[in-house]
Amino acid sequence: MKDTSLRHLFPFFKQTANADLIYFDNAATTQKPQNVLANIHDYYLVKNANVHRSSFNLANQTTAEFEDARAYVQKFIGAKHKDQIVFTKGATESINLVAKSLAEMDFPAGGRILLSATEHHANIVPWQVLASKKNLQIDVIPVNEFGVWDQQKGLALLTDKTCIVSLALVSNALGSIQPVQPFLNKARALNIISLIDAAQAVAHLPIDVNQLDCDFLVFSGHKAFATTGTGVLYGKLTALQKLPVFLTGGEMVKSVDFDSATYQSSPLKFEAGTPHIEGILALKEALQFIDSYRSQIIQHEMALITYLSAKMRSIPAVILYGDQDNRIATMSFTVKGQDSQDIGILLGEQGIALRVGHHCAMPLMKRLNLSGTIRVSLSCYNTFEEIDFFIARLNEAIDQLQHSESTKAVINAGIQDKDISGNTTAPVNPVQDESKQNRMLADSIKSARGWDQVFRQIMLAGKSLKRLAESDKTADSEVFGCESQVWLTCQVTASKQLTFEVDASSKIVRGLLAIILEPIQNQRAEFVSAFDYKLYMSDIQLDRHLSESRGNGLAAVIEKIQHYAIQNS
Repeated sequence: MKDTSLRHLFPFFKQTANADLIYFDNAATTQKPQNVLANIHDYYLVKNANVHRSSFNLANQTTAEFEDARAYVQKFIGAKHKDQIVFTKGATESINLVAKSLAEMDFPAGGRILLSATEHHANIVPWQVLASKKNLQIDVIPVNEFGVWDQQKGLALLTDKTCIVSLALVSNALGSIQPVQPFLNKARALNIISLIDAAQAVAHLPIDVNQLDCDFLVFSGHKAFATTGTGVLYGKLTALQKLPVFLTGGEMVKSVDFDSATYQSSPLKFEAGTPHIEGILALKEALQFIDSYRSQIIQHEMALITYLSAKMRSIPAVILYGDQDNRIATMSFTVKGQDSQDIGILLGEQGIALRVGHHCAMPLMKRLNLSGTIRVSLSCYNTFEEIDFFIARLNEAIDQLQHSESTKAVINAGIQDKDISGNTTAPVNPVQDESKQNRMLADSIKSARGWDQVFRQIMLAGKSLKRLAESDKTADSEVFGCESQVWLTCQVTASKQLTFEVDASSKIVRGLLAIILEPIQNQRAEFVSAFDYKLYMSDIQLDRHLSESRGNGLAAVIEKIQHYAIQNS
């Protein structure tokens, strides 16, 4: 198949360290094209001066380029005036700017805010805070079992009681292009404040704020080939003029005395302090890149998602979520009978970077009755060959996990698999002398060769764990900071030994937990407190198979273990 990607324009993929990486996490952040990287280098080499403050030539030139970037953003989204463009550090700050500024205004008690069930936390929590302060209620556009909006019921929620409508143009969790226009039309007719979160749309779809006719629109630069820490808030001039100041300090003031201050008009009114100058200049370059290759980007990404969709539909165990007919090049799915974290871990070991979890959309996952999904998000530099590799590895991962459930063979270590169902009544280790730790699980990991064998041993280790009763999976026993849901309990025996019970939704994580519990199970609190887990993980060579997030999750478990040990010392 002909390569129509723009991969050759992205130096990231030319680096040796990234040669085998398949980067399918573009909804989280995009890689940067050469023109953006060159612009950042050029700024610090020859343009580094503060803006809007000095009268010397370099500062004037840099200020002019900074304002040119504002004018380019105006053109990019179809705004009428460059003063409608406020620079922020991202979509999250932009939404907070609006929500916190609105908190200074009056709203009728009992008024309502309309969101959708698919919103990112950044488009939920700021409105929760505002609702609490102003005695407002939040209404939610409902979704079906696949996360698709019920447009009719949603529009019925939009009434003259509604004060604010805030909706994402594209779902970050599902990739669905949402039908926001009918909601904006009705909001405008009822004189309701409207905001559109375009963070996931800006790199994939043309945006015209005049056509949308929303009061505010926000997006982040780093999801559109620019740097992190850059963002945009667009507002109608009348809407921006009504907003009180958000942050105060230098740049946003006209004059200051100790008993009063007067403020600049928009946009400087909302840009207190030194801005992310090099980032904003690079943002212009990123948007110019999109404009230059717009047609090719759209066509290539559409071809990618069409190809991926056909491949995914051929896998019987896969369940797809979101609007399959109206989407960007992002796909969210689960595998029947398998925990998404297990799939993600196995794919990660094959060099496939994708996202697993709730995608900062916990309310949506609760509505879908899921702990999370697997998200593949593509961009203009991804290829059909990468999709083929992903599909092959996904099928292998499904086969591995299904095989692990039925196998009764113990690989390479001679561990006795007492009850393959996981309902063993014996602890992982009997009570042992502290100086003679019997580490059968650890030895099996250490003697394994290659990830496949390590994986098998981890899965076997997980089978040795007794599953926690649902009544023991409480807020107190849950360990936060893990990729998978994890619960840990601790009991103290009559002989002052600590007995731990642990469970996780992921089979692989359960195995990892069994391995880290083995050396300290049924030991005294002093021993548990002093145990060197870093040395232990290095000794059995398990640390090489831990991603940063997985390592952080195990660190959170170890921290809770040691907390129990300190409590009982």
